[in-house]
Amino acid sequence: MLEPQAYGEAIADVYDDWYGDVSDVAGTVTTVTALAAGGAVLELGIGTGRLALPLHAAGVEVHGVDASPAMVERLRAKPGGADIPVLVGDFSVALPEGRFAVVVAAFNTLLNLTAPGALERCLTLVHDRLAPGGALAVEAFVPGDDTASSGVEVRHVDADEVVLSVFRRDPTSDAVTGSLVSLSPAGGVRLRPWAIRALGPEALDVLAARAGFTLERRDAGWRHEPFDDAADRHVTVYRRDGGTVGAVIRR
Repeated sequence: MLEPQAYGEAIADVYDDWYGDVSDVAGTVTTVTALAAGGAVLELGIGTGRLALPLHAAGVEVHGVDASPAMVERLRAKPGGADIPVLVGDFSVALPEGRFAVVVAAFNTLLNLTAPGALERCLTLVHDRLAPGGALAVEAFVPGDDTASSGVEVRHVDADEVVLSVFRRDPTSDAVTGSLVSLSPAGGVRLRPWAIRALGPEALDVLAARAGFTLERRDAGWRHEPFDDAADRHVTVYRRDGGTVGAVIRR
């Protein structure tokens, strides 16, 4: 079981290089801005600001939470990063105070909560922090039926470095643990551990409903690409009942 900050602490030095274009930033900014309708946005796992900084530049009031001090330090070192309030801590335990029009959990962030009950606790906290009618926007991968029990993938090879991704799926649960293994003459062997739940969208719907959310829509991307059986990721919007987002007052 990884500590909540373990992934971020291990990956912070290379995150922007390895994951800067991992998902549709422009589409995310457009969709989240529309959902917020002038209200404040909270990003779970704000990291180095891959999404938060473009949202902030677009005029959205952004707040964040992240378990990794190293990731947040890199955010704060970037232009505009110091202007974004960030709570450093486990977002399955505590969230920033206040009411938000949108809470966004991009690129598998919710599924990184692998400790027993952590995802369920997070959904309850998010529900409590959302204003009436507020939206929870989730981006996550869709597990395949043929997911292997273990494997090794070559991520990068050149004369100076080899990066492998090694994983193993727990046969008794939906947890997958792994490590990004870097091998280089300069750095030797370095392990960057990660963990994720192979939780499909329908199973996530069940947990969200238990926390008081209603499913509003599901797409295959941030630009409302149609979701079907061939989709390898989903962007799902859940609503907290009890009002309209347009009524949310900016913080």
